[in-house]
Amino acid sequence: MSPVPPVLRLVVRNFRASLDPITLLVMFGQPAFLIVILGTMFNQLIGSVGTSSSYVAFLVPGMIASQMITGAVLAGRIFWLDRRWSMVEQIFCGPFLRAEYLAALLLTTLLFSLVGVGIMALVALPLVGLPTLSLAELAVILGTIGLGATFFGGLLIAIGGRIRSANLYFTIQSLLQYFLIFISTVYYPVTAKTPVVLRAVVYSNPLTYAANTVRSAFTHSFGTGDLVAGEVLAVLAAVAFVAAIASFRRLEFGPVQ
Repeated sequence: MSPVPPVLRLVVRNFRASLDPITLLVMFGQPAFLIVILGTMFNQLIGSVGTSSSYVAFLVPGMIASQMITGAVLAGRIFWLDRRWSMVEQIFCGPFLRAEYLAALLLTTLLFSLVGVGIMALVALPLVGLPTLSLAELAVILGTIGLGATFFGGLLIAIGGRIRSANLYFTIQSLLQYFLIFISTVYYPVTAKTPVVLRAVVYSNPLTYAANTVRSAFTHSFGTGDLVAGEVLAVLAAVAFVAAIASFRRLEFGPVQ
């Protein structure tokens, strides 16, 4: 029997290091809680949003798209703690290459994102039921999650590779996380009444493209605008991937604070 590839060994190690009850509750429980609370309460006030039949039907695809950020945050946390406790040096002293460690972090981001998507889908079932998605629409959702996870994961890894202060890194991570989620179309749509400046900010947010594309797949309204959004995400994912590689090449060893 052939040995397990190094990348998969590192992915298993990442999951073992992160799958504690508190982490799962905070990272995946909070979005699930928001679906239940916001979906139940706002659904009484808002009849329909765009092509979605109800507010909860609008919210669920957005929350599913936001899981790519949850996956990226978890992978970024693993990377930073590896640096904090000098695990990066120990891993590189073993039979692992930098490219394998980076690939494992990005794959961990994707898998964590998909775990979050599964949890969101299960929580949403009692509220909106099971959507009838075609294979093409399912591929669109998974492809969007994959591109978004690569972008956000690569971005946080690139930042984590250049910063040596835990306070600074986790402050930047928190600001990015809340800025990207709340100033996007995850929770609310952009309409003609949205201020021009706020509309420009929302449409400069990559998560908006991901949320809109996933939502279009759920409502069977996928069009050319979503193709453009996919192209934008693909370009951003490639840029973040290159940035993560560059950060790894210049990665400085030694203790961080």
